[in-house]
Amino acid sequence: MKRLVTVAYFFPPTGGAGVQRTVKFVRYLPEHGWSPAVVTVASSHYWMRDESLAAEIPPSVPVVRTAAVTGPAVLGKLGRGGGGGQTNARRSGRLQGLLRRIASWGTVPDPYVGWVPFAARAARRLLGPGDVLLTTSSPDSAHLVGLRLAGRGIPWVADFRDPWTRRMSFAPATGWHRRLHERLEGAVVRNADRIVVTAEATGRDFLARYPFLDPGRVVWIPNGFDASDFPREAPPVSDRFTLLHLGQLNPERPVGPLLDVLEAFLRRRPEARENLAVELIGPRYREDEREVERRGLGGTVRFLDSLPHREATARLLRARVLVLMEQESDRGGLILPGKVFEYLHADRPILGLVPRGAAWDLIASLGAGACALPSDPEAGSVALARFYDRYRAGESPRSGADRSAVARFERRRLAGRLAALLDEVSLRPASASPPPSR
Repeated sequence: MKRLVTVAYFFPPTGGAGVQRTVKFVRYLPEHGWSPAVVTVASSHYWMRDESLAAEIPPSVPVVRTAAVTGPAVLGKLGRGGGGGQTNARRSGRLQGLLRRIASWGTVPDPYVGWVPFAARAARRLLGPGDVLLTTSSPDSAHLVGLRLAGRGIPWVADFRDPWTRRMSFAPATGWHRRLHERLEGAVVRNADRIVVTAEATGRDFLARYPFLDPGRVVWIPNGFDASDFPREAPPVSDRFTLLHLGQLNPERPVGPLLDVLEAFLRRRPEARENLAVELIGPRYREDEREVERRGLGGTVRFLDSLPHREATARLLRARVLVLMEQESDRGGLILPGKVFEYLHADRPILGLVPRGAAWDLIASLGAGACALPSDPEAGSVALARFYDRYRAGESPRSGADRSAVARFERRRLAGRLAALLDEVSLRPASASPPPSR
């Protein structure tokens, strides 16, 4: 089989939605004629872990784990674990904000840049004639490995799980830092054979900002769901009116907008308090917990630490409403998070507290729930009241979304789309490689 060498800093035992994307491609690409190999880091010192994901990596897949000299590695040796908090649980938002500001001054594009020379050396050793290189971000520094190997006749696909300079957390220290980020991003866009994005809105943004970019080089392969991650027999749905949010909370995805909606909803339906239960599963900041207590919602809103992925998906099936949150900004409108596809497969109504953009459009197009701007808690409370009234009437908790449309996002199918792209770039002559950026 043809070989794909993937450079991915985040890989099991590290957890998170981005890790799942890489793992699923590695798992299902052999069914489409591609043999994967992975270059990752020996120890990521990241605050999210999921040991269960390692079981999905086929034994035949070479996984090369390299050394790294990175900010998180240094912090890990100092005992802070790269985040100042317990793994898969909570950390200090104040400390994390300080670490981000320090990193924005001293490391471009990110604190993981010290991994690049080690990863580039390992990838170069793995790559042979006819092979394809795939770099996946975040961290954005993974794409610098592709830049180092560009011009050697190696087909290169740059997979943007998140935007780079349009990421919600993007906050360069100075104008000089911003220009350096933009120059590096531009070099990746110019030199990679294909740019893969997880949301069509992100692809349109790339094309608008880089007029030289041929639209045929930008390919949308969204995140998705794996039906095998869900239990064969669905667990019983909760008797209570249970809302569930799955995934980490952070400064770009705070708990505040959801609490605003809950307060407005309880003013609208005060009798609902005794039946209402809200579960937030995943890493969060201590400040999120304090905000819940400050608002007197501690008896209604419950935080749970991260769970192994299959346990988390089972929780989706027990809930009545699934909550999706993104920052209300132009950047937030580009984001189509991985969890939304698992929400869709779970077939529960989605309450989207999101900006108009990628996530809003997907939920609306499939009839999978209701969306409201995070700044409009009254609109969110109206949508939540409708879901509550259906619950009180004894109606099914199913979302009613078009199941055939949802099936398009099954991970096996998406691996097939990536394989078709790899077939294209592997067939082009070496001379067709884009010229190295100057």
